[in-house]
Amino acid sequence: MKKTIVSATLMAALGLSQQVNAVELDGFLSAGFAIHDLKDSTYLDTITDDVRFDNDSKFGLQVTADVAENMQAVAQILGAGSDENFDMDVEWAYLDWQLSESISLRGGKVKEPVFLISDYIEVGYAYPWIRPPQEVYRNNPVNTINGLQGLFRADLGNMALVFQPYLGSNNEAVPNTNGDLVFDASNFYGAALQLSGRAFTVQMSYLSTDVTTTEVTNVTGAPFALFEATGNAELISMGVSWDVNNFIGYSEYVTRDISDSAMAAIFPDQDAWYLTLGYRMGKFLPHITVANSEGDPEAGPVNQGVSQDSVTLGLRYEVNDSATFKFEIQSITPDIAAGSGGLFGSNPDGSPAVPADFVDGDTATLISASVDVIF
Repeated sequence: MKKTIVSATLMAALGLSQQVNAVELDGFLSAGFAIHDLKDSTYLDTITDDVRFDNDSKFGLQVTADVAENMQAVAQILGAGSDENFDMDVEWAYLDWQLSESISLRGGKVKEPVFLISDYIEVGYAYPWIRPPQEVYRNNPVNTINGLQGLFRADLGNMALVFQPYLGSNNEAVPNTNGDLVFDASNFYGAALQLSGRAFTVQMSYLSTDVTTTEVTNVTGAPFALFEATGNAELISMGVSWDVNNFIGYSEYVTRDISDSAMAAIFPDQDAWYLTLGYRMGKFLPHITVANSEGDPEAGPVNQGVSQDSVTLGLRYEVNDSATFKFEIQSITPDIAAGSGGLFGSNPDGSPAVPADFVDGDTATLISASVDVIF
């Protein structure tokens, strides 16, 4: 994807283009399938050894409405195949008040700027992968909070420095490797600092929240009251992306720290990273991603966290300025010796949810394809 296309894509996807009418609509759609070769095992909650179309299929519509000369209401409605068969949800909705050319304030259901592509993670057209490297991106299961967010921008010659502090709360059900839970996140605060130029972006992010888990269930749906807990969670991430002379790259590192031992049994401490390299050849962008995630071996007998390595070979093809086709083959190696099934999850007793003859060092193969469009 050419630099001009990327800029136009993100502006359309995020509603940052100049407003022609009082109300503007921008949309995106992804349709894809995935399959892996481990019998009776589920990857990323939905992908199995049968062809499935729900994990990477989604439809989104963003509505931007002028409220006043310096104020807009912005909302995104999202339907995802992995979310109750395309039930539509309001992914985020906030009021954006432009206080000056360099300062704005958002209030409502706002995005957490945790990772490099957090602002447009739902828009598959805007990045090279079919799905962002999950070893890193699954460490923060919540993308939005109900609260306030500030944006402070300073121009530094040909570069821009953006500081985004935020605070709020969250209450919703999220998946984890042993089942599902509902949590209350209070005292939720954090900030991201991003420096970007014509060919690169560097970002650092920090968040902290007090979490109380409720309604914990294991993978069978049975209550798991033993692991209802309260604790503090901290997450630090660092990332860089670049696009120079047809070479593209992305790299991010994240570390998650859980203060309470009972909470860590549900969401263990984690460290994860990935590196993506690609080379643009006309409409084709072949790329490779190497990723690693390590869970805390001291977390407990029920959840050892996500420990796995993966290598992904991908190809992105620009159909036109509004559509892409993507194909990926991923080799996944869960750390069975550490008691982890990686992103294949775990059984109710905490053992890896992989076939009995799948031993440490064995790899699984995941094949995926998708079409991503913006309109």
